[in-house]
Amino acid sequence: MADDQLRDWLRSDGGSPPQLLDNDDVWHTFAPVFRSDFKLVDTWAPPRRPEPLPVPLSVFAGRHDKLIGEDQLLAWRALTTSFRGLEGYDGDHFYLMDHQQPLVAAITAAMRSAAS
Repeated sequence: MADDQLRDWLRSDGGSPPQLLDNDDVWHTFAPVFRSDFKLVDTWAPPRRPEPLPVPLSVFAGRHDKLIGEDQLLAWRALTTSFRGLEGYDGDHFYLMDHQQPLVAAITAAMRSAAS
């Protein structure tokens, strides 16, 4: 994707502040980071038959995420011996920006529960 296309795509998905997308100096600093992340996502291949991890796993997500569906989130169940559930928050893929305190509390509670 050309820079303008990538900026437009990031704008449409929300979560990237205008200060990042509209300021050329800032954009040129962070564009390689975005591109590296997308390359990793595009080229990573999961193991064919992964062994479930012997650790508790909780999944957090935005209820209106257009990038990843609930079925994909629930697929994490197969990767652990102790799936603790899916917790949804109002919002899209970048829901955490509006739910920082409740999310920190939920992660802390999940970790405490897993440790006991």
